[in-house]
Amino acid sequence: MKRKRISGKRRSPTQRLRARLHDAEATLEAIRSGTVDAVVVTGPGGDETRAFEGATHPYHVLLDAMNDGAALLSEDGTILFGNRRLAEIARVPVEGLRGSRFQQLVTPAERRTFQGFLRNGRGHNAAREFPIVAGDAPATPAFIALSTVPLGAYGEDTVLMAIVTDLTERKRAETTRLGLIQRLISAEDEERRRIARELHDETGQSLTALLVGLRAIEQQAILAEIRSTARQLRRIAAQTVENVGRLARGLHPSVLDDMGLAAAARRYVSDYRKSFGIAVDLRADRIVPNGLPPLAHTTMYRILQEALTNVARHARAKAVRVELNHDQKVLQLVVRDDGVGFDAGAVLHDASGLGLHGMQERVALLGGSVEIASHPGQGTTIRVRIPAAHGLH
Repeated sequence: MKRKRISGKRRSPTQRLRARLHDAEATLEAIRSGTVDAVVVTGPGGDETRAFEGATHPYHVLLDAMNDGAALLSEDGTILFGNRRLAEIARVPVEGLRGSRFQQLVTPAERRTFQGFLRNGRGHNAAREFPIVAGDAPATPAFIALSTVPLGAYGEDTVLMAIVTDLTERKRAETTRLGLIQRLISAEDEERRRIARELHDETGQSLTALLVGLRAIEQQAILAEIRSTARQLRRIAAQTVENVGRLARGLHPSVLDDMGLAAAARRYVSDYRKSFGIAVDLRADRIVPNGLPPLAHTTMYRILQEALTNVARHARAKAVRVELNHDQKVLQLVVRDDGVGFDAGAVLHDASGLGLHGMQERVALLGGSVEIASHPGQGTTIRVRIPAAHGLH
């Protein structure tokens, strides 16, 4: 480290003034050029060393004022400077950051991945989420953005700048939001189940009793006109019973609770063929376990309903293929039609989205994914996956 000493020896007033002016100009130039990183000042209290950060000093001032964690790093990840917020996130003294390796702030399981991330950040901007070690407390989820910053006047020297955003509150808010959505969907499904049960048990039974009474009138009536009228009313009542049953199954089929997803899908596809006259080929070759969580059952069933309803309303398709399978790792539903297709990118950015956003939201609650492939004139394929890690065994 180069140091410049400012002496306090006795000189004539003119000499002292000239010497101080010369020393000040030389010192400022040395600090500005980065060739001096400290000066020693001699005064009444003895020698005092005052350090400067050289060319990085403006960055230090800026980073220390940030609400996010920030650090300047060498190519190998050594921390040249770390601000107070970064020290708070990692729960270490701010003095302990300088000279340590940033890799040590990342949880051990992610350090190899972070090393590759660090290499990528040398040539261009990179950003990724990593858990940060936080003393004895649980790891802190953080979003880290890397970029290069120039030090010299012409950018010949560079360091890596890491901006570290604490995601704890954001994750907590997202967890709360997903929990509320899950409760809302569960409440909706429970209400559907209740209404379907009432339609089946009360309305359905009342209509059945009416049907029996009309049959008795038809059989016992003396006048032909009465028998004809009773027969006509009985046909209307029978059709109403069928419609109420289909409505109840659409809201929440009892077979979904009693026999599982595959049986409910078969029943729905059968009703769908009759209602819309569209050929549907259902393949459920692999056994879909009945022990799935109710939300997983219901999610896949609702998506099947939504997808086939979209086909009937918009696709102008002649045939649909439905695949439902489970391989102990993933529960998968594929709905593929030969209809007119659409611009998937445009529809997904539309708030209405043909119910596609609702599909994605439901599946996200179970850690799954929805893939939609469609182009005008080429039909549409919807592929839904829910991982077994979310309790599908």
